Amino acid sequence: AHTWSPSWWRVAGCALAGAFLLAAGAVGALAARLGPLDGPGRLLVGIVGAGLLLLAGRDALARPALHVDQGGVDLVDGIHRRHLPWAAVLRVRAGTLTRSRRAVHVRVLTVETIDGPLMLSRRQLGAEPERVAETVEEIRLRLR
Repeated sequence: AHTWSPSWWRVAGCALAGAFLLAAGAVGALAARLGPLDGPGRLLVGIVGAGLLLLAGRDALARPALHVDQGGVDLVDGIHRRHLPWAAVLRVRAGTLTRSRRAVHVRVLTVETIDGPLMLSRRQLGAEPERVAETVEEIRLRLR
């Protein structure tokens, strides 16, 4: 069996940064030490902090993000865990999603299933999608 998830260091760092930003947005004295933050600025900092805390909580609770064994593939799709038997997995490949208007490039692992593609980002996997795709595809072909 093989598993992939974000490292605990990354989850802890995200949680600490989120808690700090949430506190900075909520406590006026702390916000004043960081610089001149007005009301909307404090609100924005608080929202970013809350978002980071939610992301860290999801990464901590939804572990592992991808688990592969003889029975198939278990992965986290948003906040739901899904089990896919090998018969439902058509192909596993790595690629890059590109948003040309903003020049954003996200490396992803795409699991093509009979129901449609499922994607996991490099951040979700905690590893390079290319390596993960090679390993999963090798296991899938061996167990066919």
